[in-house]
Amino acid sequence: MMFVSFFTILFVSVIATEASNGLTCEQEKALVMPCSDFVTKKTVEPSTLCCKGLNQIISLTPEEKSSACTCLKEAASHIPNLDKDRINHLPKACKLNLDYPISNDFDCTLIL
Repeated sequence: MMFVSFFTILFVSVIATEASNGLTCEQEKALVMPCSDFVTKKTVEPSTLCCKGLNQIISLTPEEKSSACTCLKEAASHIPNLDKDRINHLPKACKLNLDYPISNDFDCTLIL
C-alpha cells in the first residue's frame, strides 16, 4: 500500500510539473475565449475573464508567447466577424501592456 501511494504521489508531481511548464494550444484558446464577444462587437468592453486570460498569456515566457501567438492566430482565422481594431485594442482595453500588435499579419517569431 505504501509503495503504491509513493508512485501515485510521484506521478501526480511529474504531471503537475509538466503542466506548469506551459500551456497547450487548447488551454490558450480557452483563456481568450471570453474575449470573443468583445472582438466581434457583441459587447462594448472586454469581460474580466477575458482580461485575466489575456494577462495569463502575456505573462508567459517569450518562447511560450510565440507558440501561443501561432496557436491563437490560427484559431482566430476560424472566427467570423472579428474586428481587427478591437483585437489590436484588446490589451489597452484590459489595461495590459503588450510590446507588439495583435494582428493576423504579425510574425510570431519576432516575440523571441
